[in-house]
Amino acid sequence: MRPKKPILLYCPDRELLSATAFALRLQPYDVTAVDDSRSAAAVMMASELVCGVLIHARQGDPAGRLIHRLLESDLHIPLLLVDRAGDLAPIRYADMVLYGRNTSMAHILGALDVLCARKRGPQPRGGA
Repeated sequence: MRPKKPILLYCPDRELLSATAFALRLQPYDVTAVDDSRSAAAVMMASELVCGVLIHARQGDPAGRLIHRLLESDLHIPLLLVDRAGDLAPIRYADMVLYGRNTSMAHILGALDVLCARKRGPQPRGGA
């Protein structure tokens, strides 16, 4: 049996966090689920994570600003932003963004498969 990949799941909505973490734990992921942005930042800095998933659930809530702060920090892990509320501006710091209320667990799992296959560290930019 292959070892589970350690990922971070951040969502300020505790019900959505719990349901998503449960579904991800059924897959090959060792999920650290947090609902506090400070804890999320600490886990991202201190852990050997393969990927981070940030979920914005409610339109107009202050969690959007916290997600912006997490994305702007100098992290060297691939980040998936799931903007279920659809009110965050396109964010250049996320490696992949899923928009809309209809974002399903299948979409999230597909995105995680792609992001977890990447190597850690900054991705080189193509030259001219």
